[in-house]
Amino acid sequence: MTRIKSLRDEAGLSQADLAKELNVAQNTVSSWENGKRDPDTDTVKQLAAFFGVSTDYLLGATDKKNAPSEEDAGLSAEENELLELFRNASPALQDAALRVLETDQKKESS
Repeated sequence: MTRIKSLRDEAGLSQADLAKELNVAQNTVSSWENGKRDPDTDTVKQLAAFFGVSTDYLLGATDKKNAPSEEDAGLSAEENELLELFRNASPALQDAALRVLETDQKKESS
């Protein structure tokens, strides 16, 4: 999680400053930066949002700081709306929607 340290340094924040923003102890931030502990999933999302980077960048999966926007991905306005509705749906509703779409795809390919 060395990217946390570099992002924090770029932002001109101390470990204590970042800890206060995230409502964690300063030694927790230190443990992340030193690789002794990993932040949980929700904290990774919170860190990514705070620093304005993608979670993939924060986790070292990519060197691109920001994920491509839906516009960059070539999505239409209707696709963007569907994506937003899906993201805001409960996990149970997301699962049900995926099952419906998968069933429809199987019917079309038969």
